[in-house]
Amino acid sequence: MSNYPAAMANEKMANMWNSVVGPAWVDHASNYDAGLEPHGHAVMDALGLQSSERVLDVGCGTGATTVELAARVDPGEVVGVDISSTMLQVARDRADRAGAANIAFREADAQTAELGAATFDVAFSRMGVMFFDDPVAAFTNIAGSLRPGGRLGFVCFQDPSRNPYLTLPGMIAGDILQLGPPPPPGGPSPFAFADATRTTDMLQRAGFADVQLVDGVDYFENGDVDDLGELARSMLEQNPMTNQTFSTADTETQTAALAAVAEALAPFRSGTTLRMDAATWIVTAHT
Repeated sequence: MSNYPAAMANEKMANMWNSVVGPAWVDHASNYDAGLEPHGHAVMDALGLQSSERVLDVGCGTGATTVELAARVDPGEVVGVDISSTMLQVARDRADRAGAANIAFREADAQTAELGAATFDVAFSRMGVMFFDDPVAAFTNIAGSLRPGGRLGFVCFQDPSRNPYLTLPGMIAGDILQLGPPPPPGGPSPFAFADATRTTDMLQRAGFADVQLVDGVDYFENGDVDDLGELARSMLEQNPMTNQTFSTADTETQTAALAAVAEALAPFRSGTTLRMDAATWIVTAHT
């Protein structure tokens, strides 16, 4: 396993994913990775990954997808790119434990970093591409890193109304935490690519062809949920839309928010498993 030198832009996002959201993802990595696993596998299956291919994992986070990709394309190489040094340290440790010698990690902003011209066969992302401040520029850069005929595949969330797993905690805690207004449609957020027409146009402008959006996995499941309060905490801490407000609130406000969210989650738990709707798109295209 090798490491590239860092290249960084988009300072606001870098600060968020290193100072507030990234550490929360690290704290809850095993739980969230388990819930996201079927979403990532659905994209990998759609891409039809082949042995010896070279793959770019955009927004690789704590490295669960990078390790899985490396196993699927072995002896091909996977390069995981993320702006969070906090999460990348966990990713490197994960890859070391897996003995995955065909993985490299790079702390960089995929929107602006030099990724290498015509270097990869595939660009993949599991919920890691929705926070670019200029998505056309970002995907133009990603397209340039793909060989002619290279494939793009990522999973993202559909409309907020179809995603109570993400929206319900914020809605319930919103008045208590005095959350600000949601980001505008298409702005950096978990729902940046909810609009299929807008997303198709964006990717075509970035140089991709044959853009396809199909329904992906439509649920998010947490197992071994013994304490709904702790699950509520992980939801509020990991969501970039609620993390900063929640993490800076006083103890009384945090306690009230956690209690309210835990109560709202209770109807979705059966035994120790919580399952909620989380509609997604599987987006594929090629250069």
